[in-house]
Amino acid sequence: QMDTEFRKLDAGEKELLEKLLDANFTGRDELRTQLDSLMAKQINNSGTLSLQCESGLPSPGRFCLVAEGMCKDADGGTIAVLLHIDKRGFMHMLEIMKYGPNPIVNPPSASSMVLLLPESGGRKPGEEVAQAG
Repeated sequence: QMDTEFRKLDAGEKELLEKLLDANFTGRDELRTQLDSLMAKQINNSGTLSLQCESGLPSPGRFCLVAEGMCKDADGGTIAVLLHIDKRGFMHMLEIMKYGPNPIVNPPSASSMVLLLPESGGRKPGEEVAQAG
């Protein structure tokens, strides 16, 4: 059932976040300082968590979506795991969504998740080349 109150992360949720924070992106080290005080509340049936952070350093990154991973579900479907931060630079949502009409069979876990590299600072591929020099 849905959580109505914020609670501590469970071990699996924390592992998912830790794995997403293995990706190399601006602000990652700051976000790691937020993990210990993070509280979560499940906001939909796919397992998406609303996150609330009370301490740690804000991320200097300006982009909402900071990291992304994906898992294969038992039925072969793809589950995306997306970490969003708010305008203040604090972790705000761990979004879990499955492509296609079927519900999630096996919730994503850190061990089954593959990291998709975050975009470099939100630039589109090829833009940096044009700006270099």
